[in-house]
Amino acid sequence: MTDEQFTLLVRRAIDELSPEHIAALEHVAILVSDLPTTEQARKLQLRGDQLLLGLFEGVPRTQRSGYESGLLPDTITIFKQPLLAISRNDDELYSRVKRTVWHEIAHYFGLSHEQMDALERRD
Repeated sequence: MTDEQFTLLVRRAIDELSPEHIAALEHVAILVSDLPTTEQARKLQLRGDQLLLGLFEGVPRTQRSGYESGLLPDTITIFKQPLLAISRNDDELYSRVKRTVWHEIAHYFGLSHEQMDALERRD
């Protein structure tokens, strides 16, 4: 899969999420990368056998003080190679991309993994 095709999957996933939540994203760059950088892996203490599908880097909205001006934008990175590695077909890949995008946006809004799991059980 080309980078352009993967980026289109990420855009499609964003377009299918709640318009209210997408509109509420402020100063967030959503990026696509093949793999985590060495620095990202080091900060997260990833072992060689661990796959990282996505990553939110920034200050969650629930922890903002209002004095964040001048800071770099928050970033959400979706990692292509790990998602391809765990997906058996195009439908499964898209489903995982969409869930990863949702998961990282949820971190931006300050949701914990427990809160995300509870929301997913409701659906």
